Amino acid sequence: MRTFLNKAIKFFAAIFLLPLFPVLLQAIWTQTRRLNGGVLLLENPLNLCLGGLILWAIFAFFFRLPPRAYVFAHELTHALFVKLCGGQVKKISVRRDSGYVLSDRSNFLIVLAPYLFPFYAIALGLAAWVAGLFAPIGHFETPLWVGIGFCLGYHWTMTGRMLFTRQSDFSSQGYLFSFALISAINLLLLLAIFLLLPDPRGFFVRTAALGASAAHSYREAFDFLRRFVGGI
Repeated sequence: MRTFLNKAIKFFAAIFLLPLFPVLLQAIWTQTRRLNGGVLLLENPLNLCLGGLILWAIFAFFFRLPPRAYVFAHELTHALFVKLCGGQVKKISVRRDSGYVLSDRSNFLIVLAPYLFPFYAIALGLAAWVAGLFAPIGHFETPLWVGIGFCLGYHWTMTGRMLFTRQSDFSSQGYLFSFALISAINLLLLLAIFLLLPDPRGFFVRTAALGASAAHSYREAFDFLRRFVGGI
């Protein structure tokens, strides 16, 4: 009964996420259309981050993707979220094409964390932040943002590939719930880059506008559902 209840909750949670997707996709498309020749300039972190994404695309086209690097980040992210959720990690195994984590705790956040959390991009950003506490990073800021964009490209490429495999991570949480949550979080991450990096001072205003659009989308979805149920 408990297993059935958990699956039912996750199924309806996935359905609840669906009205968010048109809002996110439209917002990303709008921000993309606003990009112009200024993207080639190096003054803005967004431009540098997008440049890193382009470099990743070139790298991925010409070279074989390193699987062990992904397995390492994947399993370490599982372990990190076990600790964040108050659990204990008993063993971490990383091989060339596979790995696993043994722990005393599991939930949907721990299981799906590697697909939601861009490990290398965040690790690089945290390392730069810690280094900046002791000395100004100065000229290293440009390669930092390029590197973050490069790492984000790696995360999104590998996550996209994993979505088309029969992962136990997905089957254990339900495919619909897993795909909906992973897609929503990664679209939010991409949109946050567009909204935050060009001008952090306007981030909260733009986020509030996005929230209003999301609320409108949910109102329309609920109105449609009410009319549909009423017409049966």
